[in-house]
Amino acid sequence: MNLTMDRAKVRQLAEFSVPAATVGVAAGFVAGGLAAFVGRPIGWALVTGLGLAVPLIVFGAGYAVLLALGKLPAGVFAPAAVYWVIGFPLALLVHSVVTEWTVTGTPGLPVEPWKFLAFRALLSMGFAIGFLWMHEQLGRHWWPRIIDHNVYAYTVVEQYVELADSLAARKAATVRARKKTGAIPRTR
Repeated sequence: MNLTMDRAKVRQLAEFSVPAATVGVAAGFVAGGLAAFVGRPIGWALVTGLGLAVPLIVFGAGYAVLLALGKLPAGVFAPAAVYWVIGFPLALLVHSVVTEWTVTGTPGLPVEPWKFLAFRALLSMGFAIGFLWMHEQLGRHWWPRIIDHNVYAYTVVEQYVELADSLAARKAATVRARKKTGAIPRTR
C-alpha cells in the first residue's frame, strides 16, 4: 500500500510539473529551430534541441517539485533566481558537451569550464525571469484542470490566492493611508 501511495505522489508531482517541463521543451524547440534556420543538418538541429531541452526539462521539473513540496514559495523571484543560478549553467554545460559530441564525435568540456559556468550564471537571471513568467502563465491554465485530483496543484493555487489577497490588502491599506493623509493617489 505504501508503494501505491508513493506511485500516486510521483504521478501527481509529474502531472503538476507539466508547465515547468514545457518551458524546457520550448527552449529546445527554439535551439533546434535556430540551428536549422542557420543551415545546420536536421540531425544536428535535433540533437541541439534535445541537448538543451532534456536538461531544462529535468531542472524545470525539479523546480516544480520543490514548489509543490513547499520548499520554494509560489510567485517569488529570489528563490527561482537562486535555483536557476545553479540549474541554468549546468543545463548549458550539458548542451555544450552534447553539441561538441555531435560536431566532433567526442564529448568534451568547453574551454575554461569555470569561466563558461560563471558567465552562464550571470545569464541565468534573465532565464529565471522568463522561466518564472512562463511557468506561471502555463500553470494558471493547467493547474485548475487538475486541481480536483492533484493535491500539489491545489496547494500551490492556494498559495497564489493568498499572495494575491495579501497584495490586494496592502494596496487597499495604501489607498486608505493616502486618503487619510490627503496624499494624492497615483493614477495609471
